[in-house]
Amino acid sequence: MDGDKRCYTLIIASAADARFQKVIIRRWHLYLSVIVGALYTFLQVGFFIDYYRVRGENQNLRQEHAAVLQTLQSRLTSIEAESARLRQLAGEMGLNLDVAMDSEAEKREAGMGGPSELESFASELDRVAAHLKLLRENLWAERARTTPIGWPAHGHVTSGFGLRRNPFGSGYEFHAGIDIASLPGRPVRATADGVVIYAGYRGGYGKLVVVDHGRGLRTFYGHLSRIRVKVGEAVRRGQLLGRVGRTGRSTGAHVHYEVRIHDRPVDPEEFVRSSSQKELASGAEPPQMKHSGE
Repeated sequence: MDGDKRCYTLIIASAADARFQKVIIRRWHLYLSVIVGALYTFLQVGFFIDYYRVRGENQNLRQEHAAVLQTLQSRLTSIEAESARLRQLAGEMGLNLDVAMDSEAEKREAGMGGPSELESFASELDRVAAHLKLLRENLWAERARTTPIGWPAHGHVTSGFGLRRNPFGSGYEFHAGIDIASLPGRPVRATADGVVIYAGYRGGYGKLVVVDHGRGLRTFYGHLSRIRVKVGEAVRRGQLLGRVGRTGRSTGAHVHYEVRIHDRPVDPEEFVRSSSQKELASGAEPPQMKHSGE
């Protein structure tokens, strides 16, 4: 260091000869170098810290993204299963949901967009789920209206479903319904919404009304004295079908009430006892009935 205390002298000598070089470094140069080096080191450390922080955040975001995507895919699988169930139920009721589903698909294609694919996907799933919920409620309500509930006439059961002693002779016979004894002329009413597919005289049934409720479900009302509906007429639960009588193969005034599923008779008492309008409207399944061996 020379006489100027603000400077430093750096001497660089050659190892091959006696020549040397002198470099004068001022103190503020040294301070500046230290400051620049420290700043550079600080920036580098900050860069690496920020890099690892961002990388960690990206990894967390990817994990969250994967979790959300898995949840949405699970919802989609559930919605597709629900859609299949509703299509099956609608098919059993003679309804076609394809038009409604196709319309929803067109709306989804036209309405795509939004802040992100996942948000759009989630929003679309919410809308489809709401649409399916509305369809399900309507189908359950329709099914509740078309499922027999209650008895067709006031009275008491004199003969149940199944094997019974032949009232007109010896031995036993299979009875495909129940007999409800009542006063002649009392009203006989439909136990569910449907369409009249038969209204006339039929052998041992006497004057008979048959109502088709869809899903392979039909109800029979026999031995009537009068018929108040005609074939092709849509009827509601509780609507008058006819009057109690004793026409056909009968020992007294009563209604022969019969329930058939895909033309196989089931026990009307068990069916009515196991199902209520409130339960069916909420989506409860009707009982699995044993078909007769007729």
